[in-house]
Amino acid sequence: MGIAGEMGELARIEISERDEVVVAHISGEIDLANVALVRRRLMDGIPNQATGLIADLSGASHLDSSGVHLLFELARALERRQQRLCVVAPPDALGTRVLYITGFHRIVPVTGTLEEAVKVLGAESSAAQA
Repeated sequence: MGIAGEMGELARIEISERDEVVVAHISGEIDLANVALVRRRLMDGIPNQATGLIADLSGASHLDSSGVHLLFELARALERRQQRLCVVAPPDALGTRVLYITGFHRIVPVTGTLEEAVKVLGAESSAAQA
């Protein structure tokens, strides 16, 4: 499934599936002006049969506190649906530092690459089935 959605002028989200995981490539800015649209787009893009969501922030140019709050909310919502969240935030990406400052990385796995995130969610899925 390759759906692209515009979130105003600030953010772009492209959703695809990889194995049983939904991957949302997020580029541009995530802030108070568009966070509600981003939230709706992400939640609408995750089918119930998916094991989880990878939010790839490697293309995000800005992530303010409302964007970080969205990630915390998303993790809780997915947990209620028995799904997992993993965030791709390369060390040199603008939003990575704030994820560590807020302690987000202690709640949700944060990886540097998409391949690492797929492995993390695959390993968690296998452990849950055992």
